[in-house]
Amino acid sequence: MRIFFTFLLSTCIVFCSFSQVITYPSASASFCPGGNILLTASNPPIPTGTYQWQLSPNGILPYNNLAGGTSSTYLASLIGFYRVIVSGPPPDTFPPIQVIQNPNPTASFTASPQNQCSTIPVNFTNTSTGASTFLWNFGDPNSGVNNTSNLFSPTHRFVGTSGNVAQNFTVTLTATTAFGCSVTTTSVVTTTQTPSTALGGTGLGIYNGRPFFKSCSNNSSATFSFTNQSTTLATNVNYQIVWGDATPDYNSPTFSGVITHLYNQGITNLLFIVTGQNGCKDTTQYGVFLGSNPAVGLNNPGNTSVCTSTSLIFPISGTGLNTLGTIYTVTFNDGTAPINLTHPPPPDIAHLFTTTSCGTNSPGYPNSYSASITASNPCASSTASVVPIYISQKSTAQYTISPKDTVCVNTNVTLINTTGLNSSIDNGVCTPGKVVWQVTPATGWNITLGSLGNNFGSLDFSLWLGGSNNLGLNFTTPGTYSIKLYTGNATCGIDSITKTICVNPIPTGAYTIDNNVGCAPLTVTANSTTNTPNCGLNKFLWTVTYAPTTGCLPSTSNFNYLSGTNANSANPQFEFINPGIYTISFVNIFPASVCTSAVVTRIVTVKAKPVVVLAPVPTVCVSQSVSPTATSTCYINATTIYAWTFVGGTPATSSTLNPGTVTFATPGPHDIIFAVTNECGTTTVMQTVTVNPLP
Repeated sequence: MRIFFTFLLSTCIVFCSFSQVITYPSASASFCPGGNILLTASNPPIPTGTYQWQLSPNGILPYNNLAGGTSSTYLASLIGFYRVIVSGPPPDTFPPIQVIQNPNPTASFTASPQNQCSTIPVNFTNTSTGASTFLWNFGDPNSGVNNTSNLFSPTHRFVGTSGNVAQNFTVTLTATTAFGCSVTTTSVVTTTQTPSTALGGTGLGIYNGRPFFKSCSNNSSATFSFTNQSTTLATNVNYQIVWGDATPDYNSPTFSGVITHLYNQGITNLLFIVTGQNGCKDTTQYGVFLGSNPAVGLNNPGNTSVCTSTSLIFPISGTGLNTLGTIYTVTFNDGTAPINLTHPPPPDIAHLFTTTSCGTNSPGYPNSYSASITASNPCASSTASVVPIYISQKSTAQYTISPKDTVCVNTNVTLINTTGLNSSIDNGVCTPGKVVWQVTPATGWNITLGSLGNNFGSLDFSLWLGGSNNLGLNFTTPGTYSIKLYTGNATCGIDSITKTICVNPIPTGAYTIDNNVGCAPLTVTANSTTNTPNCGLNKFLWTVTYAPTTGCLPSTSNFNYLSGTNANSANPQFEFINPGIYTISFVNIFPASVCTSAVVTRIVTVKAKPVVVLAPVPTVCVSQSVSPTATSTCYINATTIYAWTFVGGTPATSSTLNPGTVTFATPGPHDIIFAVTNECGTTTVMQTVTVNPLP
């Protein structure tokens, strides 16, 4: 058994939040320990009124005035419930808000190892609680961008300064909660200094962020000179130079004067390793380059005015005499990432252009892309480029339908061209493409926005009369309509897409019921006689509301669906169990819920047997009389039958609602039985009267 309480729905405006509210700048009305939050009385009813802020610790009266709280804002630093009263007439009290204090996190960490050589990284273990973000400062400015981290438990290699003794770093960890509450802790980390690995030599400079020794010539080999520029000479105990060319290392406790080494053309990696008295070693890698200024060419592939989704192949030339170690960077200014190549480069480079060059300016050429290649080595760099490259937009027809592609008659539909500008480029000038709409059949609709355009049945774009990007239609006749969008431009040709819109008639909500009045339990079958949509299936929605009948019980709604039907069946079957007035409402909803029928109602009256209440009968003595009384409700009328039975009494029966007096000649218990019959049946009640003997 299911009991339904159905409510009528209506559209209303409900102010779930007051127009006068207390606002605050953060996501919640809260502050951190030792902090505060600025509260603002927004939208006061009387802008020129006076203010009084009040605080209650638990939101229960009384609220106490806050000293100094007499402006539209208040800086709250205590927890509790805040409200503000603005003077009238009439005065207005803003609804209170609760301000809470968020807890601080705990910040702590450990570091391991310590007192080791600075070349060995330190692992940090974060033992903080209650925080969501972390900021580390390692107190090591010489480590550059690595001096800070936001990882939970980072690793850091301390750089510090070169030397032979211990060095201390003050590491700071700031832990912050999701509410912005922060706690900072510090700890000292100790490492052992490492020796300086500064090395001087031929043509020393920086290339791609690395120190390089260079000799710029076409010679097949050259002698490079090196000097010891370590700042820790007094405490260095060994020097090792790994030349990087498979020749024996230089390995000695001393390094004074000039050391030379013969290198061949190209790039070689040299390692300078220094050991200090404390046993710590440090290593720096240097590059050594012998070669000349590189040459490079990038040839025009011809026909550099093409459409998107076209790949162009650019020949690379002039690199045959470049030295090993030369790097090539190919760049296209269409937003794609640069391409890095090593020597020798490939004979050509292919690139797929996926976006139009309209709106991009290359040197001297508007609305164009460029391709460039740069060859570089530690000595110099050279660049070659191809410009202009004109990329017109190849059309891929697309459009959207709003609100849906299934609608009801007389509904406005908007077609939105999402193809894009579809522009073509002619000698640096961008011209937007054209769109043409075709609607089939040609009748049953009106244009409410824009224009169709016309292609005159030709695939020659230059003959088209362009239509609107946004087209509004109103369909006046049910049916299925085919909407075709043509798009294109003079360079890249045309494309088209076809979509279908189904237009349904306005739904009807007609139905019949086989019974509208009867006794409970009452079975009623509803049969819908609605129209059908052109596409999709109807959705049926049945609802039942209830009103009690005076005098009948139970006075609550109680009904079931029978035979496997439900509130969405086409022909539901109802069983009404309790008496009352039931209103059956029916709505026919067409596919996609775009339109519904009017609500159609039928009323079902459910009757029930009488409700009978027998008044208490007092105790009497033999030969004394009683006057039984009763009430009878629920469909009581002139045809109602009353039947009293007085066991051992005089009279023995009565057929009226009020039977008059009754006497009992013998002592003992005597039953009084009252039966009331209406069209739905008989209700019988009984009461026993006690008759005492005469004293």
